[in-house]
Amino acid sequence: MSFRPPRALLLDLDDTILAYAPLADPLWERVTTAFAPGLGIAPSALLDAIRRAGRLYWGEPERSRAGRHDMRGARRSICLWAFRELGLPELAGAALADAFHDAREAAVEPLPGALDALEQFRSRGLPLALVTNGGSELQRRKVERFGLAGFFEEILIEGELGYGKPDLRVFGQALLAVGAPAEEVWMVGDNLHADVAGAQSSGITGVWVDAEERGIPQGIDVAPDHRIRGLAELIDRL
Repeated sequence: MSFRPPRALLLDLDDTILAYAPLADPLWERVTTAFAPGLGIAPSALLDAIRRAGRLYWGEPERSRAGRHDMRGARRSICLWAFRELGLPELAGAALADAFHDAREAAVEPLPGALDALEQFRSRGLPLALVTNGGSELQRRKVERFGLAGFFEEILIEGELGYGKPDLRVFGQALLAVGAPAEEVWMVGDNLHADVAGAQSSGITGVWVDAEERGIPQGIDVAPDHRIRGLAELIDRL
């Protein structure tokens, strides 16, 4: 694949710099296995109910947006819906949600090669801006925990701005932060809609992180300008 080097990069946080989404399934399995015996229910039945509630919760756009700003509250709502469906005590549902939330946030870690890639980008003089959706407290905690702030000219968080990707305003602010025109900037992220299509709507090159090389899901009408497995793949192409 031929790359035209950018003058600046805009980077997503979760599943671009830090591993996040892949943690969910094994941790849900772990906490439901731990809680199920005390509730008198099979772990698989409890897990299935939580998954159904999760699909319902995150499937509604406005609720999904609000939930991103309060992930603990969102996870409690999901578990309470599941526990009500199963006729289980709601207090136990809140406790399970909190156990999952704490375990998932504690398990977050940088993706292989991601921090080295950030060092390389900076050593080559590339201005960087972090553009992430989600709540301020949770995202700031990740930035601080892994010492990411020093890599970026600007950190733009949906929960602090009141809007996020794919809103054109956040990309406009990011361009001002890196001091480069849209046609000379790449946005790198794992979300085809928010990161890639959102950036392209602003004239920015959209680079999709397809870590597991699954390809574009059927029915998704987004065409990334470039596709990579991770940030480390960019180092020798810039």
